Amino acid sequence: MSGTAGPGTEQAIRVVVVSQVRIYRQGLAHLLDVEDGFELVAATSEADTAVTLPGQSRVDVLLLDMTGDMAGSRGLETLHRLAGLSDVPCVVMGIPERTADVVSFAEAGIAGYVTTENSFTDLLDTLRSATRGEFACKGNVAAGLVERLAALARERRAVSLPQLTAREQEIAVLLESGLSNKQIAGMLHVQLTTVKNHVHKILEKLGVRGRAEAAAMVRKHRLAETGSGSSKRSISDREGSCPPERVSAESL
Repeated sequence: MSGTAGPGTEQAIRVVVVSQVRIYRQGLAHLLDVEDGFELVAATSEADTAVTLPGQSRVDVLLLDMTGDMAGSRGLETLHRLAGLSDVPCVVMGIPERTADVVSFAEAGIAGYVTTENSFTDLLDTLRSATRGEFACKGNVAAGLVERLAALARERRAVSLPQLTAREQEIAVLLESGLSNKQIAGMLHVQLTTVKNHVHKILEKLGVRGRAEAAAMVRKHRLAETGSGSSKRSISDREGSCPPERVSAESL
């Protein structure tokens, strides 16, 4: 049974399932609830409800269904919002394993993913990886993530906000790119609390109420300086099958 841990065994991974499809939600909840090494904390249809749970009990990972109405831009918007509300790792299921799609979801803060072709065993492995700070993906997807990181490094020097320190400007640009506090901390090799303090100061100095407003201000400032559109580099989808690789989530 879930939640059970004998002498010398690791503590069960506590999961919240989020799916708007009732049969998916109930099915996943049942499977996780009877799986050794896992404990179901809750199953809900609303992502915003899920992020209030960590304050009530320990939650190790959120499992978010990205099919149906959550596919595409709506799912990405939800992930960006969750990244600003909670540091609990989020694993998504049902997304296409195309380089551009996975990179977009990685930028939105996911800690792992499974596609419609993956098995329940694959899902369990991904949940475990997410709690260890690992990001499992195919080689072509890993290459796309590295390419995007290089582009982000260039963007970090692409904006100048006089009221911010050099470090705050770096973090502001990464925030505008959709990275979570945890991802920014990993990229800059600093503590998560340090990033949170910087984000708080950035919001205060820019006179905005949240991450979304700060991101919009950074984007507007960059466009005013360059006189051009988004500086983000497009990622072309790569074909071919490559063996799975594991990338540290802290490097994303």
